Amino acid sequence: MGFTGTRHAYEFPTGSAPSLREVRAWLRDRLGEVGRVTMADTELLTTELVTNAHEHADGVTELRVSVPSGRAVVRVEVDDRRPQLRPHRVVNRDPMSPHGRGLALVEAISTEWGVNTGAGIKTVWAEIPVL
Repeated sequence: MGFTGTRHAYEFPTGSAPSLREVRAWLRDRLGEVGRVTMADTELLTTELVTNAHEHADGVTELRVSVPSGRAVVRVEVDDRRPQLRPHRVVNRDPMSPHGRGLALVEAISTEWGVNTGAGIKTVWAEIPVL
């Protein structure tokens, strides 16, 4: 893959809701070589992480995407300013609710995911296999 090792960042305007359509288009522009299945999985996972940060953590500050050198994965990282708020999977969700499936999707799609925190920032990251 010609873009291996390249890291791209998308910064979100403060206080505005993210345009998921724009985020998906941005991903397609940067990751066009990964293939349709990987692209679809990356778009779905990324929109879930961005939506979670927007709805539960006062918004997204930055989205980064890369294909680490020597690895067949797409890495997605979403930053927000609520390091004290850790993501958790809803165990007993209402099956009729339109909410509560985001992290279950992240777990199902990714090979690995996690959370890193620092001074005033939290990064939720996930890696999607390149198929």
